[in-house]
Amino acid sequence: RASQRERERERERMHNLRHNIHNVYKSAAETLLPVRSSSAFKEKGVLTPEEFVAAGDFLVGACPTWSWESGEKGKRRPYLPDDKQFLVTRNIPCLCRAKDLLKGKMEEELLQLQEGEAEAD
Repeated sequence: RASQRERERERERMHNLRHNIHNVYKSAAETLLPVRSSSAFKEKGVLTPEEFVAAGDFLVGACPTWSWESGEKGKRRPYLPDDKQFLVTRNIPCLCRAKDLLKGKMEEELLQLQEGEAEAD
């Protein structure tokens, strides 16, 4: 078990390292690269800030589970409106997770039943 825990900790450390490296790369790229002013969605799959806001407004209007968020003041991007920094979706059921939770609950109830039968014997 100790070696399995060590492997899990090492995996977590590597994940954190990759995440931190990505954050540094992303921060450097955002600092050095200009904000896109011309559309390149068809060619490169990237949006201008205006296209992002328009697409987000459409999504929010079409799907009530989506909403705009302003985020933390210190992390806001100046090229996006303060109240439209990123999109969030909420209250979406995940069938896989719900199924797994149900399975876990059923297993738990089965164990309780078995324990109850064992105590009765």
